[in-house]
Amino acid sequence: MLRKALTFSDNQESIDQIEQKLRGMDISTSGTFALTDNTFSKVLIKSKPDFIFVDASYFETPEFNIFSHTDYLSRTFASSSIIILCKILDASIQRNFLQAGAQDCLLWNDFLQSDIEKNLFFARERQVLRSRFKKIANDYKQLFDANPLPMWVYNAENGQFIKVNEAACQKYGYSAKEFYQLTIHDLKVDTTAKNIVNTDHVITHLTKSGEHIYVELTSHQTIYKGTDAVLVLAHDVTSKVKAEQEKNVASKQLFLIFEHSSDAILLTDNEGKILESNSASEELFNTSKKFLQGKSLIEIVKPEFNTPFASVWNKFHTVGKHEGKISIKSTNNDTKIASWRALANIREGIHLHIFNDVTEVELKARENELNSRILSSIKDSFTLKDTLNAISNNIRLFTGWESVEFWIPDSQNQILFLASSSANPHNAQFVKFAEASRNRTRGYEEKSISNNSWRSKSAYWFSDLYHHDSFSRKELLDPKLDYTAVSIPIFESSNNDQIVGIIILITDQKVSYDSYLIGVLSKVAGGLGNLIEKVKAREELSNLFDYSADLICIADKNGFLIKTNPAFSNVLGFTVEELKSKKFTDLIHPEDLETSAQEIAKLYHGEIIRAHANRYRTKLGTYRHFAWVAVPDPNGKQVFVIGRDVTELKAQTDLILKNAEQTRNMLESITDGFISVDKSWNVNYWNASAERILGIAKEEVLNQNCLILLQELSPELATMFEEANQKQTSLLVETYLPKQNIWIESTAYPSNEGLSVYIRDITLAKEHSLAIATMQKNLEAIINATSELIWSVDKEYNLTIANKAYFELLSDLVGKPIDLDTSTLRESLSEAVQAKWRAYYERCMQGQPHSVIEDLATYHPTGKRLKAIVNFNPIYDHQGNITGVACFAKDISELTQKMETIDQQSNQLKEIAWFQSHAVRQPLAKILGIVDFLEVTDTELDKETAQLLTDLKGSAQELDDVVKTIVNKAQKK
Repeated sequence: MLRKALTFSDNQESIDQIEQKLRGMDISTSGTFALTDNTFSKVLIKSKPDFIFVDASYFETPEFNIFSHTDYLSRTFASSSIIILCKILDASIQRNFLQAGAQDCLLWNDFLQSDIEKNLFFARERQVLRSRFKKIANDYKQLFDANPLPMWVYNAENGQFIKVNEAACQKYGYSAKEFYQLTIHDLKVDTTAKNIVNTDHVITHLTKSGEHIYVELTSHQTIYKGTDAVLVLAHDVTSKVKAEQEKNVASKQLFLIFEHSSDAILLTDNEGKILESNSASEELFNTSKKFLQGKSLIEIVKPEFNTPFASVWNKFHTVGKHEGKISIKSTNNDTKIASWRALANIREGIHLHIFNDVTEVELKARENELNSRILSSIKDSFTLKDTLNAISNNIRLFTGWESVEFWIPDSQNQILFLASSSANPHNAQFVKFAEASRNRTRGYEEKSISNNSWRSKSAYWFSDLYHHDSFSRKELLDPKLDYTAVSIPIFESSNNDQIVGIIILITDQKVSYDSYLIGVLSKVAGGLGNLIEKVKAREELSNLFDYSADLICIADKNGFLIKTNPAFSNVLGFTVEELKSKKFTDLIHPEDLETSAQEIAKLYHGEIIRAHANRYRTKLGTYRHFAWVAVPDPNGKQVFVIGRDVTELKAQTDLILKNAEQTRNMLESITDGFISVDKSWNVNYWNASAERILGIAKEEVLNQNCLILLQELSPELATMFEEANQKQTSLLVETYLPKQNIWIESTAYPSNEGLSVYIRDITLAKEHSLAIATMQKNLEAIINATSELIWSVDKEYNLTIANKAYFELLSDLVGKPIDLDTSTLRESLSEAVQAKWRAYYERCMQGQPHSVIEDLATYHPTGKRLKAIVNFNPIYDHQGNITGVACFAKDISELTQKMETIDQQSNQLKEIAWFQSHAVRQPLAKILGIVDFLEVTDTELDKETAQLLTDLKGSAQELDDVVKTIVNKAQKK
């Protein structure tokens, strides 16, 4: 944030130097003034400059005192830090400036040549501390001066008064100047004087008029302006002391008339035990004083309406007095009614009780008073339960019956529930009966004594209640007793037969039908309906006021809070008393005060204020955000205000807005298109990528119907959107947009607010996918075009790809069709065979390509002869890691069979050659031997014979060459 400063100087060169320095420190100059200027605009003062720089090069002239002017500036610009710039500076000058309100003094050279950021920081800190100190000092001064109790400070050594507050002057009658001429001893009274009270806590003082006052002093040693002193607070207890004196006199007078009173008088201790009794007590309680001595009140008296004695006694101790009526249990079991007036602590721990016999008058008046007592009990009771309990008790006491119940229907008029039950506390059976009956309910069609009156809308008398078929609580009563009950309906009004309750009276005595009792109770019930409804409405309103989490208050025409609900104190931390001392506007944040004042002005002119928001201060000094609704009183005297604490909601809203902004930024930065539509199919978001992919600007589609747009782009896409919204499930579809000539992948996510759709341009991916699919089909066509076996396995030896010939051969081996799931094949092969093939694969997994000739005949179930040469080659990924094995197997069964045939033929040739070389050449050798013999003999042969012999030799020789050739070729084979 840019800091602001003011400059005071009479030298233009100094002003230029200051401004140049400040500009270098990013401090703007809000104004430049002469040293003697002392008039400033309100706007300038309200701007609260951070710093004031004062050129004090020539700091004092006969006409002008710069120290006084500095003090004036510090008071005028209370939040600004004042920096004094001097040509010369010593401790005395610096002290004078600081005392005048400056925060720092700097030499000109230091200011111009040094980094003064640290000086400015500490100057601001000193200003903050000075402001806090002034506030604290003012608070303490106010605590002393404005204290309603007298306070003073006196010299600890000589007792001389050195400081007194206004309350002390008013109490003692001296002016402050007169007080300072006195010592503390001048206020004290001579302790030897008559009627002077001096104790460890109370001291008698003398005022200027000579009046004696009794005070309690609280003192504390301190130091005041360098002097050892004592701070004293005086509390005037004159009234209390005089009251005690008068009380002692009254106690003596009371004791004198104690014995001569016509009323029965008892004195008891704090526990209620009787300490003393007068003669009239013997007659009232029909017993002796000796018998009463030491007895407890609870043993002889019974408070009216069967109120627990402990409750009355506790209230008596709290209030200090009691008035009421009681039933008296006398020794001969007679019951009397007496008025009871009690006064606590007539002497310390001793209480006075006065009883007056009103039995005859009370019995005559009770019947006539029942109605008014019931009405009074309803008026004084704030809740429906208290009201019904009060009515029940009155009716029970009036009739003398043991139990009275109130049954109330629910809002749907389908169920009766027991809303109140009053039982004679001295009848254990009915106390237990009331306890066990709590929270009971009765359906409209159920049998019960209350439902008889509910359905018939008339009174019922139940003689022999225990055996009556409508009574369902027999297990709670004694079958030996003869019970009687009566049920009386309560109508909403005299001209409306809508039942708002049923009164049930039960006694353990046999009572004959009493039309007078029913008539009286019916008349009483006739007036209760409207009153009960009013109490219910009042209770609902009270509960709304007391338990509402919203702040509810009533303010008068001057803006003071005259009533607030508990939420006001719970949320803001102020007590009710503190809130009543404040105006409604006192707690509004200063920045919201102007707008709030305008709304409040409208309110007091009769306008209703709805949802006005502002910040309200808590007792801790923090501020919370509220939304207010206010309604003026038609009479113009009050306003009714409801405020909802929206601090957390505002924080959540701010966070949501922040997150929404972050989400928007994220959606705008992603490469996928994002579209959001509401439940009415109107587009409420269309990011930049959606514009780029679909070629449609967001301005063209925002708040437009999405389905119409989608029908133009792609009917398939529109159908997917509708299906996702209808099924409330996310759907994905790929579709081609001919207008844009692109393929897109669209995913729709339904929600309670509509649809969120992501769109991705997959044109390039689609082209790659088609190319890959084409390559895949070509590859499949290639590997399926051969009769040789082609397959591959992964690192877990699972089959990943194989051609048709592989599947056909392996299906033939196992006798059933197989696919990429080779579990069937593995089940048909032995562990040894599986281990051998795993070894082949593992060797290749180690990076060793190899080939094997495998005789598959051992695998075939029929022993069909199959032999193949199998090549194993590693499969590498893009990082050079082996991911599997590629295998190629060629069936060499036919080739092997041909080789065997050739071997067989070769063996046959070898046999022929052997035969030729042995069987054929032997006679041929003989022929050649004969021919050679004839040639070497001396026998003369004729020409023809010689020629024949020559031809025979030539033929034999040729035949021998042929035989040799055959033998040589056979041997080569």
